[in-house]
Parts: sequence; C-alpha cells; structure tokens
Amino acid sequence: MQLGEYTGFFLYFAAMVGVGLLFIILSHAAQIVVKGEKNSWDKPYECGLRSNGLSLDRFPIHYYVVGILFVIFDVETVFMVPWALVGRQFREAHLQVFWFTEMLVFLIILVLGYLFLLQRGIFNWGHKRDE
Repeated sequence: MQLGEYTGFFLYFAAMVGVGLLFIILSHAAQIVVKGEKNSWDKPYECGLRSNGLSLDRFPIHYYVVGILFVIFDVETVFMVPWALVGRQFREAHLQVFWFTEMLVFLIILVLGYLFLLQRGIFNWGHKRDE
C-alpha cells in the first residue's frame, strides 16, 4: 500500500484535530464569568433562573437508564453500518445467507433485550395506563 491511499484518512484526522483545537481555543477565548457569590447554593442555571433547592438534588434513575439505552442502541447502529457496507463483498463470495443470518441473530438478540426491558417496566415513567 502506498501513502497516497491514506490521504483521505489523514485529511479527516487533521480536520478532527483542527476542529477540536478550534473549539478549545474558542471556549477559552469566550469564557463567561458569572459574578456573584462563589459558594452560593442558589446559583442560576444556564437559562438564568434561580434554583428552588439545593443543586445536589437527586435525579430519577430513569434519566440514567434512558441515557444508557441510547448508548446501547447507538452502538447497534455502529455495528449495522459496516455490516451494510460489506454486503457486496459477501454477495461476491456467495455468502449472502451467512451475511444476512449473522445480522438477523444480532437484531433478534437486541429485540429480545428490548422486550425484556419493556416487560420489566423500564420505560414506564410512573404514568398509569388507561385500562
């Protein structure tokens, strides 16, 4: 392999590093300083409203569960994109059935996990269903 084959990768990597450094420089250049007491419990939120209680209040566990589920289903997408891209190579090697069944098994496992979470009531936020 020649170095010219990796030109796109190097340009993409340089763009990622450049944008990251640009954001770091801009965030340091545009620091917003909130004037007031430094150890006050009633600091304003980002929207400017004063809080009603301590800023150390607990959040319901559902916020974290939804975040974790988002990451899980995001990782599912990360696995599906390369799978779709190599489909032509599997078709040329006459391995379409293997290519399809491996993703089918992956999706079945994910759907079973999703159904298990539904059965456990993970997505129930305390709302009562109309029965």
